[in-house]
Parts: sequence; structure tokens; C-alpha cells
Amino acid sequence: MRILHCNTLVIGAGAAGLNAADELKKAGVDVLLIADDFAAGTSRNAGSDKQTYYKLSLCGAGAESVEAMAQSFYAGGSTHGDHAYAMAALSARSFMKLALLGVPFPCNEWGEFVGYQTDHDTTQRATSAGPLTSKMMVERLSESVEARGVRREDGLKLLSILTDGKNRVCGALFHGKGGFTAVNARFVILCTGGAATAYQRVVFPVQQQGASGAAIHAGAACSNLCYWQYGLASLKVRWNVSGSYQQAIPRYTDGKNEFLQPFFRDRSDMLDSVFLKGYQWPFDAGKLGGSSRVDMAVAALNARGGHAYMDFTREVDGGAFEGLGDEARAYLENCGATQHTPIERLAAINQKAIDFYASHGLDLHREPLEVAVCAQHSNGGLLIDEWWRTSVQGLYAAGECAGAFGMYRPGGSALNETQVGSLRAALHIIHHGGLEKTESEEAFLNAAQGDLARETAYFSRTASDARAARVLSQVRADMDAYAGAMRDLDKMRAMAVRVQAYLDEGIAGSTPEETAELRDTLLVQRAALSAMLCQAQFAGEAGHGFVQRGVAKDAPEARSFAFETRGAETRAVALRPLPQGGGWFETVWRRYLSDEVYG
Repeated sequence: MRILHCNTLVIGAGAAGLNAADELKKAGVDVLLIADDFAAGTSRNAGSDKQTYYKLSLCGAGAESVEAMAQSFYAGGSTHGDHAYAMAALSARSFMKLALLGVPFPCNEWGEFVGYQTDHDTTQRATSAGPLTSKMMVERLSESVEARGVRREDGLKLLSILTDGKNRVCGALFHGKGGFTAVNARFVILCTGGAATAYQRVVFPVQQQGASGAAIHAGAACSNLCYWQYGLASLKVRWNVSGSYQQAIPRYTDGKNEFLQPFFRDRSDMLDSVFLKGYQWPFDAGKLGGSSRVDMAVAALNARGGHAYMDFTREVDGGAFEGLGDEARAYLENCGATQHTPIERLAAINQKAIDFYASHGLDLHREPLEVAVCAQHSNGGLLIDEWWRTSVQGLYAAGECAGAFGMYRPGGSALNETQVGSLRAALHIIHHGGLEKTESEEAFLNAAQGDLARETAYFSRTASDARAARVLSQVRADMDAYAGAMRDLDKMRAMAVRVQAYLDEGIAGSTPEETAELRDTLLVQRAALSAMLCQAQFAGEAGHGFVQRGVAKDAPEARSFAFETRGAETRAVALRPLPQGGGWFETVWRRYLSDEVYG
């Protein structure tokens, strides 16, 4: 077994991992960056019609403040106040770093970074560098990391987080390059993205898997895994069909006939809802009387075994402008998109939206897009404190694997969190042992010997019957059917029993990597099912997952609680309030110089 040494190990090379490594190296920390594939991950391979970055407003007039932005996060429900405040307070610093590194966020002639309104917000804090904003972020951050000389290892799959048996991290175990690699580290920052293997129908890129299960197996608790974002996405190419794809008002067909009408009062209601789906892309149980009926219609068709398509080649039956509401009509007129086919309107609004699919071999002029309601993002994740520390000492989480959000979040705030969360974790490590020497190899082997023996034995097993692949496919399909946008309490309970049975069995795959993917998936699913069932008992609001059941008049609102999961048990906990910001300058300066501000 190969053994590597560092003070801080960063796992994952997306926007969060790269920023963590960059900040640590800048401060002189001995940091090692490891990924299974530096070209993989959501940050490098995902985007949307106009991929949004949410930040403190940096243009125009208005009553903007850190507190106001924090309130927007907190108002989403089930979000702790300290997370909300930190994400607001560090948003400008993090955004300006990206801009100075060369991410081309647009500005006007005065240098203001102009913005627009995103979903779940009423301000104009959102900005974008185009459909591939996150890809540009990782490209610029990669250049900075390379220039600083950060050590990196590619081609290693995370199997386990190693602990000393006393709830303290001491490293991690990987597989790749022909064998096992153990890393001796004082601190670990997990930046492996969302649990993309939990569902079958996902918008996560094919290269994205996630590794939250490794942290769960090491004893890390989870928070708010009941809250995911689901929305319409194309299946042949994994891509959100949001923004201009909906605003062009395509035909929704089952391959022959349109199928949306029965879910709406009349044509006007239907057309306006399709248009609004561009702004309101995520499925939202609070919009079951509005745009989310589009998602419900698609899901119902899929449940019957049918296939749903967005067809841009032909006009909607009866014409898109016949009965169209004033908001949609004005938008299309302002865009010069008053043509009589969806593809012409889409070209007028956003030609790049057409070009994207063309670059992947799909011609929207000729071919309809098959779509489904897919899992796109987990708002919850590993339980973290105000410094993005998990419940395992020395283990931090940043990016989508961190449970920083709750029921709702402003669109684009996930990109902000990758930078803020990784910065918070790096700052805490820098001021709490990040400059200390790495433990000796002997001390590491003594501390990790229990975990190393168990985990290398577990992952050395192999099976040739392909059962692991079959189980993985089945549990993912079950999550789609019972624990996605539309949830079934009884079937979720039954599924939780099956998932636990598979975990108890400890099924081996054909390779250590396949065994790790199955165990990781099952551990995340067990935690998510537990959180969903607990959250459903509150029934105040369902957020992005709709549970069809009665609501007790005296039931507390779910949005007033976070849902913490340890193993298979979830409990509702009261939210930590928004902290008091600001402060007397001289007092803060004194605390800053003495490192008190770093906890």
C-alpha cells in the first residue's frame, strides 16, 4: 500500500475543492489535492441556459446589505442563520476573486457588475458568465492552483474517510493506479459534490458521482437530505431545459399528441405556465396551482410508461400567442421573438441554447427533446457548523456535499457556496493547526490501523455475478418512483427496509470502485429516506418534494426546522438564528489581529 502525507487533504477538484486548495496553499499549508478524475465533476461539466452566480448586489442604488442577503437565504426555510450570514458576508470577496482571476462576468461602462432576478429572490443579485459559468470558474481556479504549485494526485477513487477511533479524522483510503493508497492528513476537506448516484434520472453529468457515503460511514451526520431540487431536463444529453427553452413555448408531446392541457384550466393558463417554467425551473410543491403542473404532467405520463418530448419544430396547437398572458407576450415582443414556431422564437431569444444541443449532435430544428423530471441538486448534505466542519473532528465539507441550504435557496447560490464554504473551511484550518507538521507515518498507522484493516478487507472482496450493478439500478429507479418530486410515504418506508438489508449484506462489486459506489449510494439513500419521512410528519410544507397527505391544523411548519440524520435516525432541530453582524471597528480589529474571529 502506498502512503502519502500532508497537513490537509482536499478531495475533489471542482469549484469548491480547487478554491480550498488555492486558499490553503496561499497561506503556506501543506495541502494535497486528490480527485478520481480532474476532468470530471459537476463544476466542469454542467450548466444551463444562463448558469447563474448569486452574490451581493454590486451595482445601482438600493438598500442592499449583508443582512438583507442573509435574510434571503434564511427566508428559504430550514437554513441555519450562521450559514446564511456567512454565505452573504463572503459573497463579494469570493465573487471578486473569480472576477480578478478572469471569469468574464459582465460589467457596464462604470465597472458595475450588473445583475438580474433569479428564482426564490426578489432582488437583482444574480449574474452569469454564460451557460458554462461554473466551467469557467474551475478553469481559472485550476490555473491559480497550478501556478501556486499545489500537489495533486489524479485517478484515485475515494473509498473511506479514516478516523482514529475517537471521532477524529486521520486521513483517507483510495483505490486506483493498481492498488490502495492511504493518505495521512491532519485535516480533510470533502468537496466531492452532490450524491449523483442516489437517483436514476438525474441532471448531474455522467462523470459526477459524489462520495458523501464515505463521510457517513465514518460517522458524519447529515442535514436536510429531504430537500432536493428536481426539474425538467433532457435525457439524451443531461441538461436543464430552463430559461429560454421554456420561454420559447415549445410543444409538449407524447411523441404524437400534446398532453399538457388536462392539467390546466384553459389554453391561456397552460401557455403562461410553460413560459413561467423558464423562471421557475425547479419543481415546487408550492406552485402546484401554477408552473409546477408542467412537471406533474410529465411525471404522470412517465408513470404510465409514456415518453415526454419538448418539440421546437412545430407550433403549439392553436398557436402560442392565442390567449398568451401579458407578461409572456411582452417578454417575447421585447426579445423580438414573435415568430410562429418555437425554434424561431428560441433562436431570437438565445441562439446559444440551440448551439449547445447541436454541439452534442442534437438538431432542435429537426429532433424533439425527450425530457423527464430529474434530480438536479441536493440542498442538504453533510451536517456542518458555521465553519463548515462536519460532526467528525478535522473533517470539513464544502460545495454541494455540505448541507448549507434548506427547503429553498435563491437560484445560483450553490456556486456562491462552493467559494464561501471552501474559504470558511480553509480559513479555520489555517488558524487551527494548518501550519503544523504532518503526523509521522508511524503515528498515522497506529491511529488508523483499525479502519485500514477493516476497509482494505472490505474493498478487497470482488464478485463476478453483476449483482451490485443490478441492485444499484433498482434502488435508483425506486428513488425516482417513490422519493423524488412526488413522494409516497408507504413505499418510502418499504424502500428504507430494503436499503438497510442491502447495507447489512455488504454486497461486493466487481471492483473496489463498484463496491464503493454501491455502499455510498445506499448510505445516502438511507439517510435521505429517513429525512424525507421525518420531514413529512411535519407536513407544514413539502418544498421540492410533494407528499400527498392531509396536514394537521396544529402541525409545526417544516421550514422552521432543520432535519438532522445520524445513521438511519432523523430528528427535527430548531434553526440557529441569524447572528448579529457588524461591530465597532477597533474591537473587531483587535479580535482580528488575535485570531479570535476564526473561532
